[in-house]
Amino acid sequence: MNHLLNYYDANSVRLIDKYYLYFEAYDHHFSKYSGKKIVILEIGISHGGSLQMWKNYFGDKAKIYRIAIAPRCKEFEEENSEIFIDSKSDRDFLAEIKSKIPKAVILTDDGGLTMIE
Repeated sequence: MNHLLNYYDANSVRLIDKYYLYFEAYDHHFSKYSGKKIVILEIGISHGGSLQMWKNYFGDKAKIYRIAIAPRCKEFEEENSEIFIDSKSDRDFLAEIKSKIPKAVILTDDGGLTMIE
């Protein structure tokens, strides 16, 4: 059973904008970390839905850091998460983040994408 896909299908709160096929790969590679104390760094926030998805999937022990370029994304920050606002292409900013947060076990880059319809 893929808990991420089930969460995605049942989600009605914040939009999660990911391709369906991602969920199989995510679950395959990330399931061993569920319920464990880990650090996650996600680049890209969009509508904020994946934060709740990750919190649900990994549990209360996970600390989730996120990078977004849009200042409005700071409003999605909540318990066990921290959001940094700047561009992922800014090397000085990334070096600063690296010095501020623990080493990430999982890094996902879902930012700076141009959707093709």
